[in-house]
Amino acid sequence: MLTVSEVTKSYGGKVLFESVSTSFDPGHRYGLTGANGAGKSTFMKILAG
Repeated sequence: MLTVSEVTKSYGGKVLFESVSTSFDPGHRYGLTGANGAGKSTFMKILAG
């Protein structure tokens, strides 16, 4: 299981996401969707460490 709590990321004055908390359970598949520039790749980099 992977759990993240209260993750916030911003660049300059632009907040990509704020106070994000979620968990990922083993044996499940998850998708991440959003507009260009929404912070999908940034969130994945944070999860990867």
